[in-house]
Amino acid sequence: MPPSTTAGRQPKFCRHCGAALPPNDPLFCVECGGAIYAGMPTVRLPNAPREQSVLGGTIRLPTSGAMLPGLWFHDHLPGVDDVVAVYAPLRAVVGGWSGLTGQGWRRVSERAAPGGTQMIFRFETVREWFAAPERARGLRLGVRLQAESRADEGRERRGFRYRVRRDPPMEVAEAWWFDPISQLRGGEPVPQIQIMAPPRVPRISDYDERIKTMTAPDADAWAREGQIHDVLTLLNPAQQRTPAGRGLELGAIRHRSLLPRLFGWMGDRYRVQLFRPLVIAWDEWQRLQTRIETEARGVGLDLETDAMVEWWLDRQGHDGLVLDGVRQRYNYDRVVIAFRRAQIAQIRD
Repeated sequence: MPPSTTAGRQPKFCRHCGAALPPNDPLFCVECGGAIYAGMPTVRLPNAPREQSVLGGTIRLPTSGAMLPGLWFHDHLPGVDDVVAVYAPLRAVVGGWSGLTGQGWRRVSERAAPGGTQMIFRFETVREWFAAPERARGLRLGVRLQAESRADEGRERRGFRYRVRRDPPMEVAEAWWFDPISQLRGGEPVPQIQIMAPPRVPRISDYDERIKTMTAPDADAWAREGQIHDVLTLLNPAQQRTPAGRGLELGAIRHRSLLPRLFGWMGDRYRVQLFRPLVIAWDEWQRLQTRIETEARGVGLDLETDAMVEWWLDRQGHDGLVLDGVRQRYNYDRVVIAFRRAQIAQIRD
């Protein structure tokens, strides 16, 4: 069972916006108003500018000694008194996380629960922990994680889900040292293992925000404080899974097909205020994925989830993504992906 949120000490940074917190155990952040405690410990790690969630394993938090992949600089292996941290392949969803088959997990068994009215589905994944280059004798630590979920009899489960205030349904099932070239296992003792959630970058439903409503002149002036000045239409008001991870997608009206432009736009119009968006053509964005994957693997984030691209965009300081040349995917030549509702204003006629 994970330790309490405070773990005997006050968090130093807001889990919502990353702002430094004042002393005296505040309940809310003075910068964004978000609640400080969420029923789960968080810690700031060197591979992301945001607080990260500690899911389980040893009760020792990473700041008190757990080693992330790539940060062990000794020639000897971590021993039974050491703590290493591995990331579980999880996707951030509204109010929690989910693990899905095909996105880092596979279903390995199902059985009837006691009482006979439910089924228990079990899933597993294998993660790897590694030392700095040419350290720890070149060995890697394989870690098999297991998780389970329940469903009424006759229904299936493709994965599991939990909310941030509940214990995650995961455990370390097995760990072993191996040679990455020969794949041969060794018999060396294994360290304690801390399960970590991927860096959760606050997006959309992590904030208690609504889309603004403004007159056309005010919305125009507001948008021009930022870098993107297109008039847009909101493609879906609900949080979406986008090429940039969680976000809201807006199509640029002037970049739509010719016919609607000839007869005028009859739908709702929106503006966005983005200060550091990544503006990139779709083909170039596809090529960039290789670089993102390489950098993510260097810190142990070789995940099949959106966490990887969200982490990379956040680390680069981007507050939105603008994709050009996406007509085949969206029916718009340009699509803007906003990461917060506060970045969007609806134009009031």
